[in-house]
Amino acid sequence: MNDFRSLVERLGTVGIGSYLQEPDMLVVSNQNPAWPSSNSFWVRKDDQVWFIGTWAPAIYRIPSDQDVVKVCEVVFRSSSTAIYTIEESIIEEFKLGKLTDEEMESLG
Repeated sequence: MNDFRSLVERLGTVGIGSYLQEPDMLVVSNQNPAWPSSNSFWVRKDDQVWFIGTWAPAIYRIPSDQDVVKVCEVVFRSSSTAIYTIEESIIEEFKLGKLTDEEMESLG
């Protein structure tokens, strides 16, 4: 929970809102609740690994050497509506690893 609290505070310093949707899922959005017309996606941490997810769904592993806040900020600013896919240039810049269907199912 402290990881989420820190992430919420740091996102707030760059003008990005967020809220807990589930105990282990933080929705990044300036609207609560987030609607398809609003800019939103989610992040979660599992076993010390951060993941960023879209509503398609598509889930990406964020490498441990990347700043989760910076990843969230760049993804958030890449669209004015709900995020269904992350731009390829962002995936490459932050070395995001797209999970397979099997990996997404095991993540829950």
